[in-house]
Amino acid sequence: MAFTFNTLSRVAQGAGFTQYMYATSDAKNTVDAAGYFNGAADFLNVNDIILVKASDGVGQVIVNDVTAGAVDTGDVDAITATDSR
Repeated sequence: MAFTFNTLSRVAQGAGFTQYMYATSDAKNTVDAAGYFNGAADFLNVNDIILVKASDGVGQVIVNDVTAGAVDTGDVDAITATDSR
């Protein structure tokens, strides 16, 4: 599938970056694809953080570059929860 702008929500802003939440039925490796977030190039900035709720787990990406409508993000870093009790 492709990026869906209406499931990208700003959740916090300050200290030089914005944090977003993005929900998708895509898998994390699809979200990792080059240019996946190009549809949000007018809103994203370098160092913004996007929390991703994908079909196969939760992770986060950091925006590395936004140039001429192209958004480059790092790989989706998995976020896991461990219950040690």
